[in-house]
Amino acid sequence: MTFPLMHGYDHINVVAELDPVAAVRDRELGERILRYPKILPAGSPTFGHAVQIGKEWRIGCLGSDDPSAARYGLAIDLRTEASAEKDPATAEAMLAAAARLDPEDGEQLAKDEWEIGDRRYRIIRVEKFILIGDRIMEPPRSTDADLAADGLLRDHLIDPPAPCGQWEAQLRLNLVARMPVPGSVPDEVRAEARHAIQTHPGVVLLPPTFIVLEIDGDAWAPLTGADTPDEARDRLAGHFTLLLPRLREFQGDPATAAELDEWTALATEIKAAPGHRITVRGREFRIVRVCQVLRLGRDGPESPRPCDQERYGLTGATEA
Repeated sequence: MTFPLMHGYDHINVVAELDPVAAVRDRELGERILRYPKILPAGSPTFGHAVQIGKEWRIGCLGSDDPSAARYGLAIDLRTEASAEKDPATAEAMLAAAARLDPEDGEQLAKDEWEIGDRRYRIIRVEKFILIGDRIMEPPRSTDADLAADGLLRDHLIDPPAPCGQWEAQLRLNLVARMPVPGSVPDEVRAEARHAIQTHPGVVLLPPTFIVLEIDGDAWAPLTGADTPDEARDRLAGHFTLLLPRLREFQGDPATAAELDEWTALATEIKAAPGHRITVRGREFRIVRVCQVLRLGRDGPESPRPCDQERYGLTGATEA
């Protein structure tokens, strides 16, 4: 079966008048670009899969740390879809693909695209970045509450020619030719990034995620993350009441009663503190907005690059 090419993948459809909600969102983006004008890489990409039916591409699922994990995720979805598929031949093909991606014995087949019936499945990569200015990373936006709070982005439409405002267009243009800083990554990674600009020159922005950083002078360290700012706050509190006590038990060094009391008090004050900058008991935490971007080409969204499995599947995150 021949699948249609992606319409408008290399165009940005700027319109003068947006709907009221989109107009407010674009205006706030403009304020943030002026306040936080630099782009800071936010670690390794996220991987998942997308599905094409007819002319339409939708995200099947995101959230995997490496391409291999995304293939296992696709296998789960294929088995689920096969159970509801009415055409026996299509269901059988789905199960056969799933068996290669998640075999009972042997190694996974490292195949990133499957055509089954009227559907095309593709493993995809999504890059993450943070806007930063004057050494301050962008906090959540007031309009983030309007966005879907599902980090997996299941069934999210990939629609590059959708109308957008001037500030979204500006940010997308800033991202089109973005390359890793020389010396920050191996030469082959920069070469693959340069190739991706040529083969997948379009970009679309996806709903953000959020991380919590602990700030100590000029140093900072990530503690947790979530799909919404409120959930990020709750997970920060849970870091002290759930994660740390269990970690200490696992290490064979259970927390003392005094430590447990201190962590409980920290969690209580974290939940009560207003805003994205949380200062409690002499410690400072900040909720930071992480933008996500998907590159697009003539044939659809970008698949994993050759170096991705080695860098993110084996050696962990490297700033890009």
